Amino acid sequence: MHFDERPACFRNFLHEIVFVGVISCAQLLCQAALGNILVPLHIIGPDVGIDDPAKLPWTLASYSLTVGIFIMVTGRLGDIHGHKLLLVIGFVIFSVFSVFTGMGTYVKNDVYFNIMRALQGIGPATLLPNGVALLARTYPSGKRKSFVFAMFGATAPLGFILGALFASIFAQLLWWPWGQWVLAFFCAFLAILSSYVVPEEVSPAVHPTGKTDIPGAIVGLSGLTLFIYCWNQGPVTGWDKPYVYALLIVSVLIIGLFIFIEMKTEEPIMPLSIWLVKGFPGVLACIALGWSSFGIFIYYIVQFLQVIRGASPLLTTAMLSPVIPAGLSATLSVSQLYGRIPAHFLLMASMVFFCIGNVLIGTMPADQTYWAQVFVSTLLTPFGMDISFPAASLIVSNTMPVHQQGVAASMVNTAINWSISLGLGIAGTVESELLKKGASVLEGFRGGLYVGMGLSGAGIIVALLFCRVPLAPETASSDHQRKSSVMNTISKTTASDVIIDTESIQGEGLQGEFPIIHRL
Repeated sequence: MHFDERPACFRNFLHEIVFVGVISCAQLLCQAALGNILVPLHIIGPDVGIDDPAKLPWTLASYSLTVGIFIMVTGRLGDIHGHKLLLVIGFVIFSVFSVFTGMGTYVKNDVYFNIMRALQGIGPATLLPNGVALLARTYPSGKRKSFVFAMFGATAPLGFILGALFASIFAQLLWWPWGQWVLAFFCAFLAILSSYVVPEEVSPAVHPTGKTDIPGAIVGLSGLTLFIYCWNQGPVTGWDKPYVYALLIVSVLIIGLFIFIEMKTEEPIMPLSIWLVKGFPGVLACIALGWSSFGIFIYYIVQFLQVIRGASPLLTTAMLSPVIPAGLSATLSVSQLYGRIPAHFLLMASMVFFCIGNVLIGTMPADQTYWAQVFVSTLLTPFGMDISFPAASLIVSNTMPVHQQGVAASMVNTAINWSISLGLGIAGTVESELLKKGASVLEGFRGGLYVGMGLSGAGIIVALLFCRVPLAPETASSDHQRKSSVMNTISKTTASDVIIDTESIQGEGLQGEFPIIHRL
């Protein structure tokens, strides 16, 4: 492949490699922090005071929750204060709370551990939008940019497996906190390194006079957090406890207050007008349904392998490792379909792959060869991840006004991570209710996976009925004007705009100019 010229902001090729490597670590470590708790969870859980299996999903839900909801705010902060500064801050936050997460072995309190996991999630929530914005601002359109973003995307499944691998080694052979403390050390090193390698030319703030919707952010984040808290606490204490459903009602009221605040705010973090754009509510609902089912899939496949089949964390990691080549293959193959197949069909296909993953694990016999269903699920489910996010972004970018595309991109990212937490809470509720009625552990797991089947199945219907947004035919002249507009904008890309901007010209007769960003 013949690449275009290296951006002038880099001193040499080594400088460029280190820069791209540091930014890519934002994606890699985000997923590593998921795998390094999930896979050795049955070793970590009892050591930090989690004495009830129903509490185990909290360790994942709390992390995914903050990764999702804080993206709504941290991208905007990067626009105002500079993406480089927020990148450094993100690594620092990630490092500090990884240390405190590892300290859970001394505190031995599940509430402490879950709070630290939630605070740990603010780190990647700060890193991801600002890191991607720096890449987009650094590279002009061309093959070099496409390759760089492909490498960034490829780190997602690799990060999950690497996190699971090293955490499993520490948990089985040494001491599990070292998995968190090594992560903390690496994040601190990246914070220092990023302050040197990020070129000054792409460091200045793009909206230094912009405003942050502080009241909206506080109220919105509070409402979303409290809502998820209720759904994940219900399976633990029981939905018959008055404080659980009382707080659920309060969370809905707070979200209503958030909507009212956004109606009155000059620069809201969520303009209500975006919900009137055709296709957007359907896309967000579809994404939420699909990714909530993925959260269920990834949690219960680990539980099935370790609790039912007795696999060790290291063996579980080996069994899940096919997601790396499968994810890369999915990214490369699916990227060729954009612009050739309507985006709502692609979105529907992603829901089918999510559903297949849940079906394969939910119907799996207790004793069966690994190659029959587990292996197949690790090969197919990555297609759901690799298709859904870009397809949703494509629909949004083709229907949303330019000035609202950044907000819409943030909402898509929030829906992905927030829905993972919600899906775990719903599945956990079903599992706990089945166990209370005398069901076996295996039957409880199946009940949770049936929820995943239902959610992804509903996503298929939503994709077909509510995400159909036909593209208006454009002339070559309008294509040229659109491309010129994007190219004039890319030099001042904001953290919230970047995901849509890097994909907005896909499907418009301009394929190949920008890459598809991989999400796990």
